[in-house]
Amino acid sequence: MSEEPKPDSSHRSARLLLSALVALGFMARLTLAFVMGDGHAARLPESAEYLAIGRSVAEGEGFVLRAAPAVGPAEVAGRGDAARHMPGYPLILAAAGTMFGMDDRAVLVFQSLCGAATLVVVIGMAARLAGLWAAVVAAALLTFDPYQVYFSSQLVPVVPLGLALVAVTAAGMKFLEGVSDGGRRVWLWAALAGLALAVATYLEAWAAGFVLAAGLAAVASKQRKRLLAGWAVAVVVLVVALAPWLARNAVQAGAPVLTTDVGLRLYEGTGREGGHSEVAVPPEGVDEAGRCMFYLRHAAGRIAVAPASWLRRVALRVVRLWTPGAVTGVDDGLLHPTAGYTSLLPTAALALLGLWVLRRRAVALWLFLAPVYVTLVHCVLTGPAGDRLAVMPSLAVLGGVGLVALLGRAGPQ
Repeated sequence: MSEEPKPDSSHRSARLLLSALVALGFMARLTLAFVMGDGHAARLPESAEYLAIGRSVAEGEGFVLRAAPAVGPAEVAGRGDAARHMPGYPLILAAAGTMFGMDDRAVLVFQSLCGAATLVVVIGMAARLAGLWAAVVAAALLTFDPYQVYFSSQLVPVVPLGLALVAVTAAGMKFLEGVSDGGRRVWLWAALAGLALAVATYLEAWAAGFVLAAGLAAVASKQRKRLLAGWAVAVVVLVVALAPWLARNAVQAGAPVLTTDVGLRLYEGTGREGGHSEVAVPPEGVDEAGRCMFYLRHAAGRIAVAPASWLRRVALRVVRLWTPGAVTGVDDGLLHPTAGYTSLLPTAALALLGLWVLRRRAVALWLFLAPVYVTLVHCVLTGPAGDRLAVMPSLAVLGGVGLVALLGRAGPQ
């Protein structure tokens, strides 16, 4: 009598671990949201501006920053800005404030759910590439990342942005698979990638430039015709989704731009090293878009006068972005300055190994594209080092593939 095949214990163990990791990751984020004291979620410098715009929306005044903190020249910071930040995160804050009052915990619960959803997407991507054990590793890298947990409890869009960007990556990966095997729904995945990128852009304006990086990668591919066709679909969806915000800014800010913060951020990144430099003040009567162009021109002038100094500042920004040390800029006693060493170093090392394992597949470049793009953004614009956390899910997927390859164990598909 032949024996019936027994259930694959490895398969069941991997699924059990994955369920436990998602539950643990969600509970860790949710617990921190409820144990922190009032006001702790708004400790980061950029939180004040998001809250100010959120209150303006809740009070019916629209996406206007009436009294910005001093982020640059006082003459600029004191004016009302209609397009300094993208509307996505202030809208989340306004919705939570309208439905639940000014209690920050409603937003933190939402961000905990976003963190758990990110884990689920990462698990699906890693499992498709290298099996369930790769998914276990990828999920563990995010679950036990102290900064991923910490930023779920802060009023900044890092965690929702991470979910949107990993959704872009997942949809793009499905598109690449469809192109390779002749699938019929490849354009649907391209459209979904464009839609997810639009969501990410409504959270942070710099996310829109990712479409340019994807286009360059498509041009360099051997299957450039089909990839560029899919890229065009994603671009159309992105532009259509962003059109209402661009039209609104053309009326209220003076030009159809995503944000008017670019000029000031570039200008701040070209200041004199080792001391205070004289700050240019825009002329009276210039509208918000005009002020942005004013600082863009002055930043370009500074770079032309001292390019070596600017390049040194670029190098320092990249180092700060990918240094395992503290990324919050605030010493609140919750995180040790070396907390990043428990996540960034192993994730980055395993991601490089995974990149080598997948080097002959287009998906390797696609997974690594988001971290490269964020690095390029920080080369040009000043910004918080926490931006790297939004692209860590892609590195975690590569890390799962890398460790499975290192151990020589392919998990069950």
